Amino acid sequence: MTFAPPSDPDRVSHELTLRVPDCPEAYEILRERGAEFLTPPVESDWEIRAFFRDPDGNLLEISEAK
Repeated sequence: MTFAPPSDPDRVSHELTLRVPDCPEAYEILRERGAEFLTPPVESDWEIRAFFRDPDGNLLEISEAK
């Protein structure tokens, strides 16, 4: 098995979601450490979440349940 970055960054076959206790705080910490987010945290009725990519281009999500 060989790991490889996504061939097309606009297509996603899977993602990893990380539950965090405070999404806006985690967003700021990760951004300060160099994470490049696709959007700032977005709030819905049931969660707050934000998406970013790891250095290989894989999609990651931080999510806070309400």
